[in-house]
Amino acid sequence: MANGVQAAGPDDLIGLSCQVSPDGFAEVSIRGDLDLATADRTVRFVTDVIDRHEGVVSADLSGLAFCDACGLGALVRIAAHAEQAGRTFELTNPSRALSRIMRITGLDDRLLVPALAGLGAGAPGRGAGCG
Repeated sequence: MANGVQAAGPDDLIGLSCQVSPDGFAEVSIRGDLDLATADRTVRFVTDVIDRHEGVVSADLSGLAFCDACGLGALVRIAAHAEQAGRTFELTNPSRALSRIMRITGLDDRLLVPALAGLGAGAPGRGAGCG
């Protein structure tokens, strides 16, 4: 993948990076804590990626250590932005705990890759490619 972009969050609580493959698939990696302190920065970073790329934008959550209600709200805001822009946004590699809270709140069907929505566990993502 090429065109790597990284952003550090407040006090390095959140790590955000993006890799874009030659075919235009954009994969954002979200690491650390997604909460009140980091939600707005995360929304800005990911919506900017969505605005710059025509293809699917996938967010890898395998490095996400913590996500509270503000973090879930940020993910919903990002998904709404992608929908308004006519783009596809999907989450991959959520932890078991995050998958469970998404299932309880009904966000799993909206936010997770369809193959992961029914699993409720941190299953592997889509595989290679973004677009």
